[in-house]
Amino acid sequence: MAFMTMNTSQENVQDWSGDGSNFINKSGFYEVVIKAAIVDVTQKGSQHINLWVDYNGQDQMLFQAIRLTNTDGSPNLGQQLFTKLYTVLGGQDGGVIAEPVSKQLPIGAKGAEKEAMVLEEFTDQPVIIRIQMEYSLYEGKIQEKKLVRNVFRVTDKATAAEIVNAATPGEQYNKEAEFADQVKYDDGLTEEDVKKWKADQKANRGKITSDNKPTAGFGGKKFGAK
Repeated sequence: MAFMTMNTSQENVQDWSGDGSNFINKSGFYEVVIKAAIVDVTQKGSQHINLWVDYNGQDQMLFQAIRLTNTDGSPNLGQQLFTKLYTVLGGQDGGVIAEPVSKQLPIGAKGAEKEAMVLEEFTDQPVIIRIQMEYSLYEGKIQEKKLVRNVFRVTDKATAAEIVNAATPGEQYNKEAEFADQVKYDDGLTEEDVKKWKADQKANRGKITSDNKPTAGFGGKKFGAK
């Protein structure tokens, strides 16, 4: 059974304008190797992709990097981003992605093995991602999200649209470079608020858990099903 049949139409791949740490923690471009694309489902029922990546030798998880469906099972705009990722990694129109397979990965606490549903076609694939950091409030607490805004082919910085349309590679990358360091602050938060929050986190290291980790496991729902 297939996980998804891909449609690389112009609509699905269109571009949108708009420190030396080994951790992805700032807005900007990152050349990473995808170690695993993990399918997961939230408690409310939306399906998404977690990306387990290697950045400069540091393994790290981008939780809910790509949202595929809404809570009612309807397609989310994140499917366009998923199509772009598929395309810059060499996928062709009409290509079929197989159902995820269960694997044990060292992604638990302190590197413990944990079951994950993995899309094998995306394993060990290099890609450039543009991350935008977003800060918002939920029940009075600051949440940090690492939003994947676009993806680019490593060899020439081409976007999916540039690949599909045989356009000059790298032009969209250069456009986005002008604002790639921007941070999104919602709910009245300011840069100073976030700086203080980060300082408090550092002071209480080990006592604070990340607010953007998924809260549901893999049980009970068939992947790809509404």
